[in-house]
Amino acid sequence: MSFNPTQTPGIHHVATPGGTFPVFIPNSVIDGQGFYVSHNNHDHAIYGGETTALVLGQMERFYILKGDHRQAYRAIIGRGFDVCLDYFKRHPELAHPYSNKLPA
Repeated sequence: MSFNPTQTPGIHHVATPGGTFPVFIPNSVIDGQGFYVSHNNHDHAIYGGETTALVLGQMERFYILKGDHRQAYRAIIGRGFDVCLDYFKRHPELAHPYSNKLPA
């Protein structure tokens, strides 16, 4: 498991049988075990500002906080999803309206 971004934002080049094409990737991603943290400082028109999402599985659930929380998540990501979800739960005032609701 890597504590450094496994995907960085910016222009990336994707090779296909039809040629190589530039693709803009707005998010940086830090991988966890069965989850990841995605930081977006690009889609302000959609989200209203910078966001950090805790993403379960293959985009099954998104727990989105307003702002940049990469440093906090980076410090705890190795301890697992539940610890990261506890961080999300401790900041209800920063929960983005597009975030999934917490399970009952």
